[in-house]
Amino acid sequence: MPNQPEVIYMFAMSLDGFIARPNGSFDWLENYPANADFDFDAFLASVTGIVMGRGSYDAARRLEEWAYGRYPCVVATSRPVENLPAGTVAMAAEPAELLADLRARGADGRIWLFGGGDLVPQFIEAGVLDTIEIGIIPVILGNGISAFGGAQPDRWLDLDFAKPLANGAIHARYITRHRRP
Repeated sequence: MPNQPEVIYMFAMSLDGFIARPNGSFDWLENYPANADFDFDAFLASVTGIVMGRGSYDAARRLEEWAYGRYPCVVATSRPVENLPAGTVAMAAEPAELLADLRARGADGRIWLFGGGDLVPQFIEAGVLDTIEIGIIPVILGNGISAFGGAQPDRWLDLDFAKPLANGAIHARYITRHRRP
């Protein structure tokens, strides 16, 4: 099987490992917008498709505009979704099937695993998650939605880089040890 394009879980989390408050709010990120140090715009330019968890999709749809219309997008969910934006489908499937759907719709490069704390362990277990890139925000939320879902086996990663940002956050990238051949 030829090498597949990279699948990356890129996100921001609190120092204690949460991507959102228990109600799904990420208002705490307003104090730490992705600035030039993090180069979020360059990251977005490198993406060719997106797999979203249902909670992340619902949160993104609450914003004023759908910011992901230029990408083929699949929402991983078993619940019906109404009024999907153009280029977006919803499906309940294994990670490999979600990725195959995106690739069939033109995502021929980097795939962004957007949110989905419950989805991430599935991608790791399936051996299709290559990179984890994190903005670690210096706030302790105390509880919320975990960046990596619930209990699971130990997963060791290889550090690619870590650097402090001017706003006090840390930008880090890890390579999974479950890389595809």
